[in-house]
Amino acid sequence: MLRIYFVRHGETIWNTLKIFQGRSNSPLTELGIEQAKKLSNFLKDIEFNKIYSSPQERAMQTTRLILGDRDMDITPIDEFQEINMGKVEGIPREDFEKNYPIEYHNFWHNAVDYNPAAYEGESYEEILHRVKIGLNKLISENTSGNILVISHGVTLKAIFNIINEKGIDEFSKQAVPENTSTTIVEYDQDSFKIIKFSDTEHLK
Repeated sequence: MLRIYFVRHGETIWNTLKIFQGRSNSPLTELGIEQAKKLSNFLKDIEFNKIYSSPQERAMQTTRLILGDRDMDITPIDEFQEINMGKVEGIPREDFEKNYPIEYHNFWHNAVDYNPAAYEGESYEEILHRVKIGLNKLISENTSGNILVISHGVTLKAIFNIINEKGIDEFSKQAVPENTSTTIVEYDQDSFKIIKFSDTEHLK
């Protein structure tokens, strides 16, 4: 049996300012660094066969902090980068809502009709397609043991939408995991099962 520990990166400056990051980057806050260090200590007794991370710097920084003294390589996984928000990356949410009110509403509430073409973003169909490729990569490269995967909020939402076998019409209902939360997924006999979702016990 394969056990996958999915982790969202630590809190970033843009998280606190409610600015969409997408493929752009914002550094971890002091709190985000502390969150990752606490998670490192929480996971210290778990032996991981392999460590995957989105290549984006906020995810890689979180991964390095979680690894701590472990002498392990980090394997970048492009399929688990954050959703591309195009030209609305780096602007406050209220500006996104003002400039693209329909797209803003659909981004949060109506995944089926979400069309980011006006600002050259990535659709939900596209992100669901690529994270499915990423999931297939994980299970083709690992047959048993524990692996650690660090990614992003919307991307993890897409991953769990697929794992829960939900359609795109239910995408908007999926919760976004908390910063440095751990979601444990088991894969056995060609099926996924979420054992624990968005656990933040290490922050208590």
